[in-house]
Amino acid sequence: MLVKNRMTAEPVTVTPEDSLAHALRLTREHRVRHLPVVRNGELVGILSDRDIRLAMPSPIEVADPERAAMLERTPVERVMTREVITAGPFDAVEDAAEQICRHRIGALPVVDAHGHLLGVITETDVVVAFAEVLAAGGPSSRLEVSIADRPGELARLLAIIGGELKLNVTSLMVLPDGKDGRKTAVLHVATIDPREAIEALERAGATVGWPSLEADLRRGMDA
Repeated sequence: MLVKNRMTAEPVTVTPEDSLAHALRLTREHRVRHLPVVRNGELVGILSDRDIRLAMPSPIEVADPERAAMLERTPVERVMTREVITAGPFDAVEDAAEQICRHRIGALPVVDAHGHLLGVITETDVVVAFAEVLAAGGPSSRLEVSIADRPGELARLLAIIGGELKLNVTSLMVLPDGKDGRKTAVLHVATIDPREAIEALERAGATVGWPSLEADLRRGMDA
């Protein structure tokens, strides 16, 4: 999954010379929180709605007309962020997500090799992309499978589901953190009654939770 397939192409932008008042109107009109700042198509900064709010004097100290006048006379370049963290169109979405999380930002401008703006990918775009990847795509059962962390183990269990039971796995993810030499695979199996699959996987040495290992553990404690 690439950034170019998830970004907003031709995003709303401002120039360094535009006023903060104009930028604020754009954020409200288009319901966006981040405005790339461009000059002749090249990215030179980024402005967030938070940047605008922080630049505004407090309404307790300054009357509304004066605050509005200040926004009209203050150019975007006065408060924009100049050192912009960006993504490329052929970057993986998970790499963009890592950048967003690491730097605690809400959006990444997407630029080409020459620094020209192509689009914007936001934290919302990333969440939607991952939600679609994890979605079952039809009637299914969600299973969490604890497996030994060694080569071939996941393939062996998938062969049981697909080869022996003839069930389709509609989504699959292996959680990155494991302990005690085991990993957890989260998968959706195209059946509303996965008990046969669970029994087969457990006979093969896996620990299976439906819909999660934690939920099964809680049921066992409550029994």
